[in-house]
Amino acid sequence: MKVILAENAGFCMGVRRAVETTLDMVRKNDKIATFGPLIHNPQVLGLLEERGVEILREIPDYRDGAIIIRAHGVPPESKAKLRSTGAEIHDATCPRVLKVQAIIRKHQKDGFATVIIGDRNHAEVDGLLGFAGETGQVVSSVEEARSLELSSPYIIVSQTTQDDKSFALLSTIILEHFPGGLVFNTICDSTHKRQAAVLALCGRVEAMVVVGGRSSANTRRLAELVEKTGCPVHLVETEEELDPESFKQYNCVGVTAGASTPSWLINRAIQFLESIPGRDESRFGSMLGRLIGYLMASNLYVGVGGGLLACAVALLLDESVKFTTFMLVAGYLFSMHNLNRFIGSETGRFSDPVREKFRHKFRRPVLALSWAALSVSLLVAYLYEDFSFPVLAVMGVLGVLYSVRFIPRRVSSFIKVRRLKEIPGSKTFFVAMAWAFVIIVVPYGGSGKGLAASTVGAFLFVLFLVYVRGALYDVFEVQGDRIAGKETLPVCIGQAKTMRLLYGLIVVLALLPLAGIVAGLLPLVWLGLLPPPFYLFAVAARYDRGLIPYSPKLEFAVDSIFPLTAGLIFLVNILNP
Repeated sequence: MKVILAENAGFCMGVRRAVETTLDMVRKNDKIATFGPLIHNPQVLGLLEERGVEILREIPDYRDGAIIIRAHGVPPESKAKLRSTGAEIHDATCPRVLKVQAIIRKHQKDGFATVIIGDRNHAEVDGLLGFAGETGQVVSSVEEARSLELSSPYIIVSQTTQDDKSFALLSTIILEHFPGGLVFNTICDSTHKRQAAVLALCGRVEAMVVVGGRSSANTRRLAELVEKTGCPVHLVETEEELDPESFKQYNCVGVTAGASTPSWLINRAIQFLESIPGRDESRFGSMLGRLIGYLMASNLYVGVGGGLLACAVALLLDESVKFTTFMLVAGYLFSMHNLNRFIGSETGRFSDPVREKFRHKFRRPVLALSWAALSVSLLVAYLYEDFSFPVLAVMGVLGVLYSVRFIPRRVSSFIKVRRLKEIPGSKTFFVAMAWAFVIIVVPYGGSGKGLAASTVGAFLFVLFLVYVRGALYDVFEVQGDRIAGKETLPVCIGQAKTMRLLYGLIVVLALLPLAGIVAGLLPLVWLGLLPPPFYLFAVAARYDRGLIPYSPKLEFAVDSIFPLTAGLIFLVNILNP
């Protein structure tokens, strides 16, 4: 089934800021609490609870540790009481909500009453009422707007997650009865865009799925907007609530999500829907989709791609192409990716549900195959030449140790690292170095050519290529990594900065072979390395712009860079023997 993700879906800026603030605090403090639920999503709240984050329903007289003010904000009196508890207070109120609070505070001092168009008893509205004082009133319906009583100058503001039509209608009714009021449309830009995107998508799909907490006002409002268009709508908190039988009647389904919905819940819904055969989908198409899922989840595709690339590199280095090279490299990459993914990985629980389900279902056979593949790889290296085996053996040990706690407690208590994977941003670099060594150094390092231009160029190209690939996966999984406490590059410096860095590295990838050929240091067969960076740039840009959701198909597109690069090298070699 074809699934289209709305252009604006999932965490808004304020929610992302609140969650990231809380997760950053978890790493720094032993005792963390939020005053009220941080956001309106039970799955996120459950995960935060697992990380030790407590929800305070009442303000205590005394509290140590840290207290985080929820994204919806609180009345000023509550904030003052929180500060008096002695706890370290961190305000995670959404900046858009803070703006509304400031508008109300300013006009309340000037003698204006406040009318808030929003949901009565909603956390954000309760907080805004605290700034409005005794003259604050809430309007949630046409009836309430018509029965409103005002006796002084007043302003109209909106709950930040209201829909435009309701705000326009209710404010017009109020102004007709009480002319002269000052109207401030304080609906968040993210809400505007989210609602416009879902309305535009309704005309392109046969049904819509809205993912988000049922206590989330903006999530419910998205479902209501879809329902008013006549498009069938399914409001769910998780993919487990989706009934496959009810979707088999469709060929194309749209997905959107509330502002409190994390990307991993959206990914789960998308991947679940994609696994359902569409009304007109052929059996071949359905089987192909499942095959791609298995290839990616088992890491078989990435292992084969790496093996093909190693064989193609032989042409770049003017070496002979050997099947044993393919076995050595493919076996090592297949085994290492699985051993590190299947041993002690928590991120997949959030970011990659298809791989996680595969992991639980086929854990034992895949691990057995991985150990067998590593053994075959070491055997081939042993028979290959004297240089290859010791290098690969050391790499194999380091690869296994990457996810294992081997650093002595006395040392780890000082450096705050128990295993290599806990070094901030280390995973992507170590993986890229391992690929470069196993593809370049292990099979060809003992050839006696030393640091020739072609050897150095091939090493750098593979290093940068795999680094970009790995960092892209880190971007895909950034929210899951944050929850799991993994300090990847996007977690450390942010997704936007990471993408800018990757675009720069992709440019370097394109310039590297071109500069070598122009300088006369590299032969024409290196022309095969020019198109792959442009392909990788196109895939990254489409994801960055929200045009491709994270799914096995996106993983397949990214990892196709390896067989694509190998194929182009072979093609250029055939055309220019």
